[in-house]
Amino acid sequence: MQTLGLSGETRRTDGRLKSIFWPTVENAWDVDYLGQQGFWICILVAAIQVIAGALSGNPIVLVTNSAIGLVFVIGAMGVREASWPAAALIFSLYFVGILSTMTMGQLPGILSIIAAAVLLSNVRAAFLASEWRPASEDEDRPMRFNESLRDKLVDQLPTKAWPVLQVPFYALAAVILLLSLAGIGVILWHRLGGLPGQTHP
Repeated sequence: MQTLGLSGETRRTDGRLKSIFWPTVENAWDVDYLGQQGFWICILVAAIQVIAGALSGNPIVLVTNSAIGLVFVIGAMGVREASWPAAALIFSLYFVGILSTMTMGQLPGILSIIAAAVLLSNVRAAFLASEWRPASEDEDRPMRFNESLRDKLVDQLPTKAWPVLQVPFYALAAVILLLSLAGIGVILWHRLGGLPGQTHP
């Protein structure tokens, strides 16, 4: 199995914890593992966003969080395909969400901070994976399977869907990011009392 490249676990150079917070890339197994790891991290954060929106009881928050969750799901496919701009945009959206929480006078929870750190590490992982090149074209590398549902989701779907969805992803993510920044600006403007010299009734 290992000779055929079907068991890549032993060929990774990082342990699980290090690969999450400070990944490195030395071979094709690192690239594949970090792509899968980044995919699942984005999917997990997307699920948390949607669940938080549903539990809020606010239809606007639900719609907003669902849109962000959709962006994270599509972005997960980009991360799987070693797109560091997709990973960077996902981190930016999450970080701006934290800033929005802080501008409303609330401190982010420890889980939010950890998630932000992991998403930032995701950017590093995707960048390193995108820059890695094999020593030769016939170098041994892990296979992408198409047997189980998991294989179809993490190995096959990103390859087919990302080239088609990356333009809508960047467009939707940019709109959400700009609206979020505008919302932060409005909150800060009201907190600072509006324009200098403006009187309020």
